[in-house]
Amino acid sequence: MNTESTVPSDEVDPATVRIVLVGCGAIGWEVATRVYAHPTGGRYRLVAAVDPHADRADAVGALLGIPAFASLAEVLAAGVEFDAVDQRLPHHLHADAAVEVLTAGRHVLVEKPLATSIADAARMVAADEGGGVVAAVAENYPHLAAVKAARHAIAAGQAGTIRALRTTRAYTLGGVWVRDGWRAGTGPSSGIMLDQGTHHTSLLRRLGGEITAVAAQHSTAPEDAGDGEVETVLLTVRFASGIVGHSVYSWGAAALVDEAEATVFGSKARIDVRVSYEADLGHAHRFDAKTPQGTAISPPENYYDSHRLMVDDWVAAITEQRRPLVTFADAAADLAVVFAAATSLEQGGDFVEVARIVKG
Repeated sequence: MNTESTVPSDEVDPATVRIVLVGCGAIGWEVATRVYAHPTGGRYRLVAAVDPHADRADAVGALLGIPAFASLAEVLAAGVEFDAVDQRLPHHLHADAAVEVLTAGRHVLVEKPLATSIADAARMVAADEGGGVVAAVAENYPHLAAVKAARHAIAAGQAGTIRALRTTRAYTLGGVWVRDGWRAGTGPSSGIMLDQGTHHTSLLRRLGGEITAVAAQHSTAPEDAGDGEVETVLLTVRFASGIVGHSVYSWGAAALVDEAEATVFGSKARIDVRVSYEADLGHAHRFDAKTPQGTAISPPENYYDSHRLMVDDWVAAITEQRRPLVTFADAAADLAVVFAAATSLEQGGDFVEVARIVKG
């Protein structure tokens, strides 16, 4: 691997947050190309790339002119100075790696889902308490302008009394996103459920507040039963407010250029949060009796704009000594809902209290 930095550490502005990217797979590469290749306002810079796959680390290193390593231990041994770690590892590795970084007194940004067990999530939350460092989670939806606009509209009473909430993620999984295999697991609570479930739980909680119970069902169509794979899962959630909501995940469906991934049903208006992955078509739209065709209440955006917004917020939290938008505790709450859904699937679709899952 290339281990020679093109920019000596003593030439770096001391106000700049020096970051090591750990994990250069599909998401790591996205962040490197979309964010670190053109850092916002010179407030941060990537100083090393780490991945046990030499080709992946070397690719990021060559792109940004930074040294590449097989492990964070090698970064330390080489004397590379850094303040924070952007952790884009496989999800089962999150807990140990994040706790190690926090214990060393460095800031960390962790790719969602936070962990693959409730116990690991609790361990990470505990490591974050009182350490004087910033621990954030790379959860996209809270950073989207459309989600922020919908949340503001709800708080301002523009939708009236909220009657129900719904989220939908229907698409075909393929390409680089199944390269390493974990998302393509079989069974109703396989990797894709853990991945998209935490995403849309975050979205639901952002719009409706805390979720106290969840019931889950999955499709039993003949085409889903042959090889054990489940293509569609439906969650019914109960919010602490008494509102109910639905969340639908289908990963064998035709994908759209832009899709209403969240809908807020209110007594005065309906609000759609539209998400676009291939174009700048995402936005929030408000529909009421006076404007049945709807009115955009947020500017156009691409879902992947959120990658920069997440890093920007994390860096700002570091420099301003404040909480990030998505904390470890937030992501642990998302994870608990997903595990409650998995338990419901195992128990035939009964409601499962989220608090029961947290307590174990």
